[in-house]
Amino acid sequence: MYLQEHETAKTKDIAEVLGLSMARTREMLSAMGDVEAMGKNKMRTYRLRKER
Repeated sequence: MYLQEHETAKTKDIAEVLGLSMARTREMLSAMGDVEAMGKNKMRTYRLRKER
């Protein structure tokens, strides 16, 4: 997974790797329980949730 290799990533970076639109990528990322979003809109980045 891209986020295992990179600490954080923007939607655009992940979308390019997956070959998907940014909208579809955001939908998929928001549905993933192990990924958390940081920031809002254009400044949003994603990272894997830290296990507790």
